[in-house]
Amino acid sequence: MTIDFWPHFNGYRLAPDRQLLLQAALGNGSTALSAWERWQSSVDIEVLDSDSYLLLPRLYQNLLAHGVEHPQMARLKGIYRRNWCANRLQIADLDRLLSDLKDIGIEAIVLGEAARSSDENYRQISSFHLLVRERDLESAIQHLTALNWHSCGDRSPTAIHLQDDRQHSLYLQGRLFWAIPQAHTDELVWQYATPRAGDVAGWQLSAPDLLLHLCARMFYRHAEPQLADLATAMLLMKPSSDLDWLRSIAQAQRYQLILPVRNTIGLLEQVLQISPPEWVLPALWQMPISQLEWLNCRVLAGDRQSWRRSQLAFASASLNQLVAPVRQLRYRPFPGRQILKNLLKPTTSALE
Repeated sequence: MTIDFWPHFNGYRLAPDRQLLLQAALGNGSTALSAWERWQSSVDIEVLDSDSYLLLPRLYQNLLAHGVEHPQMARLKGIYRRNWCANRLQIADLDRLLSDLKDIGIEAIVLGEAARSSDENYRQISSFHLLVRERDLESAIQHLTALNWHSCGDRSPTAIHLQDDRQHSLYLQGRLFWAIPQAHTDELVWQYATPRAGDVAGWQLSAPDLLLHLCARMFYRHAEPQLADLATAMLLMKPSSDLDWLRSIAQAQRYQLILPVRNTIGLLEQVLQISPPEWVLPALWQMPISQLEWLNCRVLAGDRQSWRRSQLAFASASLNQLVAPVRQLRYRPFPGRQILKNLLKPTTSALE
């Protein structure tokens, strides 16, 4: 299967050493052990790129679980323990921040590096990333300003970057996905969010929303997929996870994220032999790609004409939202579910 639609998507073909690191850190049995031997003999841990370095705590845990004894294990153990201690301090600060917001009636969903801080998550937490309801965004900014957080750089109507006196970064936003009707889209994220583990303030995204968020971030914000994001996506796709695949794929179509989801699943399938239920990829390949999503793809490939078209398409969609009859704005089940039902019929040869 190819995942190379435009030049931008060449980044989805990971370099051999990065593939081996993923397999060693996330694989099982002989696959993980073989990948570890090949990877450690071809790289110098002391001069790794930052993206690979962030995966070393997870690598250590996986090698430890496989009973690996190697001179590099002492070095990896030190990296793991240092990361664990630093994360504990960061999470304590995050808990206080979420509690401060809750005290004034503002709930927040944790995104980014700390999104699964209580899970089997060993990624370094270098910044905080929070989602609040759009109506609470200005109040949250004012409250955080009183707590010595200051705006850093330009801000958009729905997002802001803040820093405190210790140069800690906080990214605050009031919207996660874009789809009409927007108010319903925003509320669905909160409807499916779950409380963070333990007796602490704050919420976490549902597994489907976190998967879509990760796929979109890898697709639109980086030249190539980040290993830490791929690791989190893989954990969400494990058979033992609580991922609702039907909702994930239906929402991928609604949010116009079919290509990001399809490419991420394809890459994980190639590198880690992790597969979703057998109907998922056929469903994704049969779903039509919207004009706006294709235009966004070409924008990433450097096509400025497509950028102008994408702006017009988005403006047109916003205008349609304003002039559409009220009856069309009633919150009805998204038709993607019916599409999936048709795709899942036993008579479909691709699913036999």
